[in-house]
This record gives sequence, structure tokens and C-alpha cells, in this order.
Amino acid sequence: MERLRYILSCMKSVTYSVCKTVDLKYQEQFGFKLNETTCEKILDYLYAPKDSSSLAVTRILFGLSMMFDIPDERGGSIIDKRWGDPNICHFPLIPFITAIPMPYMAVIYAMLWIGALGIALGYKYHVSASLFTLCYWYLFLIEKSFWNNHSYLFGVVSLLLTFTQANSHWSVDAYLNPTILKTTVPYWNYFILKYQFFILYFMAGMKKGTAEWLTGYSVQNLSEHWVFTPFKLFLSVPQTDYFIVHWFVFSFDLTVAVWMMWAPSRNIAMLFCSLFHLMNSRLFRIGMFPWVCLATMPLFYPFDWPRTIIGYLDNIKSKLLKLSCMVLYKNVDFKLTLKDNDDSKTKTNQEQPETEDVSVLNDGDSPSKEMLTTNDGFNEGTDEKIEENKTSVNKHDGRYLTLIFVMFHVVSQAILPYSHFITKGYNNWTKGLYGYSWDMMVHTWDLETVVIKVVDNTNNREFYIDPYINSPNDRWTRHGDMVHQYARCLNEKLSARSRQGGGHSELNISIFMDIWCSLNGRFTQRMFDPKVDLLKVSWSPFKPVSFLMPLLDEALDWRGTLQDIKTDVHSWNNYSDVIFSADFPGYDQEKYIPSDLSNITLTILNGSVAYEPEVTSGGHSYKLSRGDHIHLNPDTFHRVINIGDTPAYYMYTFANTSEILNIVPPKPKLPVYQELHRRINNMIKFFKLVISKLFEVFLNMERYLL
Repeated sequence: MERLRYILSCMKSVTYSVCKTVDLKYQEQFGFKLNETTCEKILDYLYAPKDSSSLAVTRILFGLSMMFDIPDERGGSIIDKRWGDPNICHFPLIPFITAIPMPYMAVIYAMLWIGALGIALGYKYHVSASLFTLCYWYLFLIEKSFWNNHSYLFGVVSLLLTFTQANSHWSVDAYLNPTILKTTVPYWNYFILKYQFFILYFMAGMKKGTAEWLTGYSVQNLSEHWVFTPFKLFLSVPQTDYFIVHWFVFSFDLTVAVWMMWAPSRNIAMLFCSLFHLMNSRLFRIGMFPWVCLATMPLFYPFDWPRTIIGYLDNIKSKLLKLSCMVLYKNVDFKLTLKDNDDSKTKTNQEQPETEDVSVLNDGDSPSKEMLTTNDGFNEGTDEKIEENKTSVNKHDGRYLTLIFVMFHVVSQAILPYSHFITKGYNNWTKGLYGYSWDMMVHTWDLETVVIKVVDNTNNREFYIDPYINSPNDRWTRHGDMVHQYARCLNEKLSARSRQGGGHSELNISIFMDIWCSLNGRFTQRMFDPKVDLLKVSWSPFKPVSFLMPLLDEALDWRGTLQDIKTDVHSWNNYSDVIFSADFPGYDQEKYIPSDLSNITLTILNGSVAYEPEVTSGGHSYKLSRGDHIHLNPDTFHRVINIGDTPAYYMYTFANTSEILNIVPPKPKLPVYQELHRRINNMIKFFKLVISKLFEVFLNMERYLL
């Protein structure tokens, strides 16, 4: 009993200490204790005046980044190919928000780029930011197959910047209209942006806290890249993959935003974060994402860091000027004059904060400038008092609207990454669309084969379609919602082709898709049920995908063995390779062996299968069990049928003779010039395309009016 009392006493003491520490830190951050929190105090915190220069720098750099992003990752340099081909299927998020035809899509891109330019210059800022945001989200919503986390991030940041006062400093607006110029802005302008990037890093770390990532299977052999050379001085490639790529990056993402916010660790955290983004810019083709992150990192520094740097440079300039004058003239009177000028500058700088304080008060609900400088400011007429009270009430309402906006953003961004239990229709082997999930690099996909079979039910015949001839990319193959959309799009394209040929307006066909891929080093397996007619199956964003095949997690223990086998096969020669496959009971796989492969062997790792050579010839079949293998001939078809009651696992080993002649020249390690040249060329192509398409729009309008 005494021991229990002692334990309870210790727990009480620890709890009290923790609560006291949390309350103290809370008070240091917000200026009031946790139990004293009210809406008014939160509003005072959010409206505390902060230097506007850092926000202006963020606006300028983000706008410049988007100007380069539009021709590149948004597809501006290939508008005609992305949106002008009528045979291409698109994947809109909302069915009634679809792409407008060319050349009118060029108008969207032109407005998008003009909006980015307006953001960078701070010209007609809120109009420019709104224009950019609307056009950007329109492009985002009409094509899911190009989604990724940073595309979503750019859209959110542009939306947030639209509501801020980022044009209050270093902008064309402030130059043309001095009333816009402000040395300070309310803190909430910074808070929403800093919170968004905190979510970016923190949620990326949270999503990496899974067995897939922490066991080192999410990203394999990434450390073979030259950027990991310093680590490979004392670690092997597998060790670098495990300790640096997986465990260090997990810890980095989870905590780096906290280290950047804490002053004692800020500089070292900024160094690591800069190196991290620079490495990512070399490792992956992710457009402007690393550069946008680098551009927004200074948000975590003190708000006046640009003024501090400018003041430091001015000080150096002044000293150099003074020194040069002293050397050239050696005039005592001139030195005294310079000293007097410095003294006058010092006095001016000492008086400046008082002026700034007055402007800060004018931005909030505090007394106006006249009330501070006039004694009878409170003795105005009754009408003026009523008008003043109305203004105060309006400002108060505006502050509460700001609080609602900020709280909605905070809550929504915290919930969205884990909201996939609601939008079940977008889940597959992973949770949710590849956008707001922040599961960057967590899932590595290896797509092996995609087979699309069309059955003409009227004529009782079947034929196959090239899976990529009507699609902009292969992203759709891994998402049930897009597979469902693609099947319906193919039906529309085939029906339209039939009508053009004088056939039936609506075809009586069925579409089946057999998609084989591997997730994070697992066996390659089929992802969707190839026996389901995708034109007859239903799909809902709030219900699980009914035609999704389960991930064979029972084979997880095989991953270590598969890695050992792969290492052994790759050691045979420079052209040997292996593919691991798994299939469900009662299913079969039809496979073609390309002519450029040799020394092909099918080996059964577990289960029982029937092997049928030359599917169309109706030849003999062979039963193969665990440990059996059979040699295959190139340029032939065959079928593997799982005849057991459990999943079957097998592998193909082969030599790819085409790689002998495929000599790839070494890539430059730092292709800075080539990358810059590519971006400039894309910008030039973008301008030419947009101008030509806008000219077409003008001609179309002229014909319509005539």
C-alpha cells in the first residue's frame, strides 16, 4: 500500500511538473496562461504587429517560382499535347468541372502566368493572387493524374497569400499608392504560412512512422546516387538506405520545423533543411518544390531579417565610403562632417520607432493618430462618436472573421491527411489520393504490365487496346477511381469511332483491365480484379473500391529472401534480372516473352500452378510445385494458372540482351546550366504557344461576331 502511495505521489508530482512547464511555455509563446485563454486574447495575439519585410520576400520568391513552374510542371510548354488531343482521356475530380477545349485553355494559362507575375511584383496584388489561385485550382481539379503533394501545397499557399497583406512592402502597389505601404502587418499573415509548412514537414514525418518506412523497404537503393557519397565513406549502400534515407529522414521530417522555430537550434536546422532540399532537387524530378521550400524557410527567422541584412549592408557601405573619403582627402573638416551626418542619422533612426508605433496603432482597434496628438480628440460631436463606434464594430467583426478563417485552416489541415476513412473510394493499397496525404516517398510503385481487354458482346469477339494511347500518363493504373473513369472514357471513344464509321451509336461491349504492380519491394501482383466488367461496376467516393484486389501482406516475410535472390541474380552478369510474381487461387496470368530476352526460367517459389505454353495453340499443360522450374522460349506466349488453394509465388529470371547495346552516357552531377537552359526553353515555348493560341481565340471571336 505504501509503495502504491509512493507511485501515485510520484505520478502526481511529474504530472504537475509537466503541466507547469507546458503552461510556462504557453505563456512565453502567447503572452497569457493556458487557463486565461479567451477569444479576445487570441485575437490580440494574431493581430500583434510584425515587420512586413519577410512576408514581402516570401511573396516575391513564391511568385517567381510559380512563373517557372507553369511552363514546366503545369505543362505550359506542351499545352497543345496535354489539352489539345481529343483522343486523350482526362480524370477530373468533380465530373462537371472539366477541361475547356483548345485554344481556350491557353487563356487559362495566360491568366495563370499573369497572376504569378502580379504576385511577384505586388501589382494589383489581391486581383493577381485571386486570378492565379482560381486558375491554378481549376487546372488542379480537372486532372487528377498529375496530382502530387507539392502541387497541392502550391495551391494552398497561393490561397493563403491571397488573404494576406503581402503587398504592403516592396511592391508596385505600395509604390503607386503610399497608403498601402506598411512597416508592419498582423501576425496572422505569418502564422497561417508558417503553420502550413509546419504541417508539410510534420505530417511527412508522421506518415513515415510506419513499418513500411522504418523497416527500410519504402525507398531502396536510393543511396547509390552521388549525393550520398559522404555517407558512403563510412556506410555501405544498404546501411545508408536504412539509417540515413529512412531513419534520419523520418526524424528530420518529424522535428525539423520545431528546430527551425526554436532560436538556439534555428541556424543549424536551417543548414540541414537547406541541404535536404538541395539533395531532393538532385534526386527527384519534383519541379520547383525544393526551391519553394528553400524560399519559405526564412519565414521561421525573426520577421525583420531583411531589414537587418539591409541595415548591415548599409553600415558596411557607409564605413567603406567613409574610409575611401578619408584616404582620398585626408580632410579633418570632412571627417567631422561625416561624423555629424552619422549622428543625425542615428537620431533619425532613434525617432523612427515612435512613428512606426503610431502606424501600428492605426492598423488595429487602438486610437487614431489624431487622438494621440490632440487633447480634445474625445470631445468631438455626437455624430462623429457614432461613426467611430460603427467603425470599431466593423473592425471587431473583421477580426472575428479572421479568427474563423485561421481556425478553419488549422483544423482542416490537421484532419485532411487522416480523413481517408471518409473518402474510401479513393483508397487502394494506400490511403487516399496522392495530394493532401503528405505521404511523400513512402510508397514506391513498380508497374509491370497493364492489359486492357475489350469484349464485343454483339459479335462475340474480343480485342486488346494499348493502355497508354488514350492516357496522359500511367498514374491512373494505381487508383480505382481513375481506372473506373478510364474504362468509361474508352467506351465513349470507341462509341464515337463507331459512329464515325457508320456503326451503332452505343456499343455493347465490356472492358476488363489486368494491372500488375509491386509496392515497396513486394511480389508483383494484380491490383484490380480482371474478371470484373468495369462498365457495369459502380464506384462511389464514400465506399470502398469493390474491384480492388487485396494486397498480399502474408508474403511480407518473403521480402528479405527476394532481396537476397535479386542480389544473387544481378551478380550473374550486368544484364541479368528477375521479376517476382504472386497470384490468387483460381486466377491465371497470360504473359508474352519479348524476343530480346534470353536464358528465361520460370521458378515456383511456393504454391502449385499449371503452366500452359502458347495460349492460343491449346497445347499441353504442366503442373509445377514449389522448387520446380522450366525454361521458356522468347517471342512466345504462355499462361500460368494458380491451381492451389493458397496464393502462388513464382519468379522469372532472364538476361536482357537489348541492354548490351543500350549504352547510357554518364549524366553530369550538377547540370545547373542544362536545367536552367531547359527551363528557359520551356518558358519560350510557353510564350509562343500561348500567343499563337490567343491569336486563334481572337480570330474565333471575330468570326463569331461577324
